[in-house]
Amino acid sequence: MEQKWGLKKPSDPYSIPKHILRKYLPANPVIIDCGAHVGADSVELAKIFPKASVHSFEPVPTIYNHLKQNTRHYQNITCYQLALNDNNGIAKMYVSSGSSDASSSLLVPTGHLSEHPDIYFDNTIEAKTITLDSWASQNNIKQVDFLWLDMQGAEFNMLTASVDILPTVKAIHAEVSTRETYKGGVLYNDFKKWLEERGFVVSAEAIPSGADMGNVLFVRQ
Repeated sequence: MEQKWGLKKPSDPYSIPKHILRKYLPANPVIIDCGAHVGADSVELAKIFPKASVHSFEPVPTIYNHLKQNTRHYQNITCYQLALNDNNGIAKMYVSSGSSDASSSLLVPTGHLSEHPDIYFDNTIEAKTITLDSWASQNNIKQVDFLWLDMQGAEFNMLTASVDILPTVKAIHAEVSTRETYKGGVLYNDFKKWLEERGFVVSAEAIPSGADMGNVLFVRQ
């Protein structure tokens, strides 16, 4: 879901408070924010973990420029105009507009069009993509402690290609879908089962009743 500036109120049904991450992460975690949008979550995480290294990925050029501007005062945030994916190369990205510019995806919008008719996908861009493993190797990063994933259905594809880095991850906050919103997107039950098979359990869920999407925090047992 589109993230807002500032700490979320407990009444927000889509929100899992970030401060609970202190229970699961070291004081100096390596954090990935993928689908960083304009940087609201990156900034929050950088404030909660001032010794963290936050790596923020946003492929849409105009939004990336806002991300760079909004995080410029945080020396522990590094921005990348890239989309994490299951391959290295170039991929078509479906860019959202209308009531939200935070729904862009590497996957073709399907149910999202009817669930959210005030959000449009009239434009596409060619986005540069990279796997998490390739990015980590290129940057000499051996482990990642936390993944904050807001990838509009493409989370699962990225994770399946993270063969080297995923075993080092301690916690994952992911947007999940309860029904198809983007073509080929893995639904929540299958997503959860896959992560459980790799040692993760659900710590918190924020999926309002009847909603097509929500957020879940997974932690390694």
